[in-house]
Amino acid sequence: MSLATQAAFAPAHVGSKHSSMKGTRVVAAAPMRAAAQRAVKVTAMSGTNEPLALDPTVSFFMVRAMIRPWRLEKVVLSLNAAGIRGLTTYPVKGSGVQGGSAERYAGTEFNMGNLVEKMCVEVVVVRDQVQDVVDTIIDASQTGEIGDGKIFITPVADVIRVRTGEVGKAAEKMAGGRSDILQKDNSVKEA
Repeated sequence: MSLATQAAFAPAHVGSKHSSMKGTRVVAAAPMRAAAQRAVKVTAMSGTNEPLALDPTVSFFMVRAMIRPWRLEKVVLSLNAAGIRGLTTYPVKGSGVQGGSAERYAGTEFNMGNLVEKMCVEVVVVRDQVQDVVDTIIDASQTGEIGDGKIFITPVADVIRVRTGEVGKAAEKMAGGRSDILQKDNSVKEA
């Protein structure tokens, strides 16, 4: 499947969280004319299949996502739109389920003997934001094919802002970030 076709299969933000929704996408291979486009039924996910089971005694979690490199921009923009301002990205190589299947990226085919290039996206957030961050990453990076990646969630003991020495929630909070957006939305609803 070409990158253009894969992009057309990208899940949209459809339906409610934790449920599978079926949708229709119009897919056109590069050389096809508009009249020759075909409608294809696909299953679009909206985040995880079920709510995350997080330790209620932990205040902060690191969400570490291994995604396809060409999905990085969409993931970063989606997280930014969701109010997630602080994140780290870096390239990684590895193999997983797709090790037995060939994956194509940038004109190169990878198989069992090769490590596949991915991008790692790391975000540290308060417990209340973990589900939203995970769902946002899934929605922005999922193609429905082997090799979409994995997301790991690990507890973080504490957060310290180096510039000010702030510790805990004060250090994690970013001006104009998700907490501010949610607080603003709640104050508008109350008014």
